[in-house]
Amino acid sequence: MKKRYPINLCCNSTISGGRHVRLIFLILMMAFSVALPDRARSHENCTGVENPVIASVDGNIITVQDIEDKQINDLRAELYKRLESKMQLQALKKLSEKYPKYTLNLQPEISDKAISDFYRQNNLQTRGTLEDLKPRIMALLQMQAISKYYNTLYQEAVKKGLIISYLKQPNEYLVGVPVETAYLWGNKRAQVMVMEFSDYQCPFCSRVQATIKRLRKTYQNRVIFGYRHSPLAFHKEADEAAIAVECARDQGKFAPYHNTLFNNYRKIRIGAFEGWAKEVAVKNLKLFKKCLNIEKYRNRVENDQKAATAAGIRGTPGFIIGKYDSKTGTITGEVLSGAQPESAFVETIEKYLRKK
Repeated sequence: MKKRYPINLCCNSTISGGRHVRLIFLILMMAFSVALPDRARSHENCTGVENPVIASVDGNIITVQDIEDKQINDLRAELYKRLESKMQLQALKKLSEKYPKYTLNLQPEISDKAISDFYRQNNLQTRGTLEDLKPRIMALLQMQAISKYYNTLYQEAVKKGLIISYLKQPNEYLVGVPVETAYLWGNKRAQVMVMEFSDYQCPFCSRVQATIKRLRKTYQNRVIFGYRHSPLAFHKEADEAAIAVECARDQGKFAPYHNTLFNNYRKIRIGAFEGWAKEVAVKNLKLFKKCLNIEKYRNRVENDQKAATAAGIRGTPGFIIGKYDSKTGTITGEVLSGAQPESAFVETIEKYLRKK
């Protein structure tokens, strides 16, 4: 059972459908693929990743991959994980009837040190005191310990041939996004990039900034970090804030102004931009104010929004982590949504650093 990360730590620009409806949709999709002839069902690549045929048109097949977008892939991945988790528990339960060692009865004890370490490492000070969050952290760590223990039992049973899984995970969904006018931190020759799409009035975007700063320090020359805008419609001054930081960028002050906006995301209003420009030492305030008044970078912000939508990012913060081609100025990778814990970023970054 794989470690799960929260996926809803973001500001959403759309209203998602009910989870039961989504799962019914996916079950029906799987049923359609199962109902196809054997010749069509066997259309899978050599890695064993599922890419079922869903139609035949004048003798030519159409697979899921032919029509798949980010939302469909997310739904397929969610269904796969749920099926995998339920299957593993059911398999261990059946084994326990004959082999007592597979009995699911672990009750892990979590130390105070483990709880405080988790609190500190995940920068939860902004969420509440250690004492307030202790019960929730303990419950999470217990769940992770149980999941790890059950996974160990399951893998052992698989190696012994006691369990054979016929589940196949959906294909990895990758997106390609041009870097274009993104603001960049780090080595421009790095082959791995973390591209962020965020909104300056989004609380989750503000929360994740401490994690991103630590990652920039950790990976330094090995990973390049980028930032593009994705202001949401219900954050009234978010697009003006994005324009303001681009005006500050004209005078070499993007990074400090960027930090100031996120540190003051609750206080963002039209009249505050010039004062913050003074705080970060923008030299020509008259030029900065003119840039704001004529909305010089409105088109740049809107272009960033289009890029985010094209990549399947529907909320903020949204990240694309993957391979960076400095010659073409594009990043090809996977989408990570929400203010995820640092470990989720590290896991994905390390995967691409290992790829040749």
